[in-house]
Amino acid sequence: FCSSTNQRILWTFCEATHQPTSSEGNSNMSIPNPASLIKGDGAPLPEVEQMGTITLETLNQYHCQNPDRRMISLFGVVYDVTSSLKSYGPDGAYKEYAGHDITLALSKHKTDEKWLDRFVKMEEKWISDAKGWSGYFEVKYPVCAKLDKWDEDPESWPELTQEELEAFNKCIIM
Repeated sequence: FCSSTNQRILWTFCEATHQPTSSEGNSNMSIPNPASLIKGDGAPLPEVEQMGTITLETLNQYHCQNPDRRMISLFGVVYDVTSSLKSYGPDGAYKEYAGHDITLALSKHKTDEKWLDRFVKMEEKWISDAKGWSGYFEVKYPVCAKLDKWDEDPESWPELTQEELEAFNKCIIM
């Protein structure tokens, strides 16, 4: 992100509104749609081994250090991300995500491991923001399984504690 003496833009992703603001007070800036990040020629996705419905414990085996296969789950749809070593491999930018359900973490752009594999009641805004990423993953990575935890009623899941909610809503300055 840019900064200079004449023009300093400080991107603050305030999790309460998910709207970036600048140090100049311009609140008309927008976060790019995740689908706009997709690059490529629309080639078909590779065929991968289908695993049916899997448990969280099984998903956790397909972490960044797994040399054969890496997977992530978003809303219980499990994607094979093995092809993206730069993102989900041992030195990848999102290595923490490999082998986990990333729904809650992705809803607030969190990479801290404490937000992975968390099945809690989510606010509508969080659900909407996380679903915005579904289109990205659908065209970028093949689906290989379904996570059984998502067969449960999400309304039966616990809420974040007040302390967790405060940490989760903390703004990130980039």
